[in-house]
Amino acid sequence: MNFIMIKPFIILFNILLSIGISFHPIHLSVCEMNYNQETKGMEIAVKVFFDDLEDAIVLSGGPELHLFTEKEHSQSDQLILEYLQKNLQLTINKKAVKLNWVGKETDERRDIQSLWVYLEVQDVRKVKDLQVKNTILYDVHQDQRNMLHLKCNGKKVSWLFDIEKISETIHW
Repeated sequence: MNFIMIKPFIILFNILLSIGISFHPIHLSVCEMNYNQETKGMEIAVKVFFDDLEDAIVLSGGPELHLFTEKEHSQSDQLILEYLQKNLQLTINKKAVKLNWVGKETDERRDIQSLWVYLEVQDVRKVKDLQVKNTILYDVHQDQRNMLHLKCNGKKVSWLFDIEKISETIHW
């Protein structure tokens, strides 16, 4: 699926987030991946709705997170990382790789419904092939969609994952 077909989803997602609705009828996450040749790392940014991510953690047996409040759970970063490691799996050059925590943030002035989580994969000398398995929030919503934009080796691709299509592979 090319970016032109996915662009309306991005626009709608950003409109819903910008008006600050308290309930969101669309269940969508966005993931951006960029291979950085200088640092030899895969940089990953995942945008998800707060409530869906917190529900996923609770459904997996974890505690309430209360993200970005004074009651935020002391292990929230670790719990989010573990959830994403389980539900966003990368195989680079036929080898499963580990996602490492970089951080998380939200823009309280513009977007109180979602957050960005930043991850990375270190020590990736060259990417010959990449397989992505994305099941983020499928345990929360059957109609969940996960958009992924990849920049690697001079190529840009976008994929849309759903409960029936959970993985994609690209070769260079």
